[in-house]
Amino acid sequence: MNKLDKNQISKLGHKINQLKKRISRTEISGNMEKVEFRKMRINKIKKKILEFSKKK
Repeated sequence: MNKLDKNQISKLGHKINQLKKRISRTEISGNMEKVEFRKMRINKIKKKILEFSKKK
């Protein structure tokens, strides 16, 4: 994730949606081990998107 450019913003949005779906599925099944890690990844991706939008 260190080498991201503006062209990958749509891919990042897709990744956020994937992580959110995984979180919702694990909440249903009760397996909460990786939820905090996934939330951290979502926040990290959102920060990258904000950095790209500020550079424009």
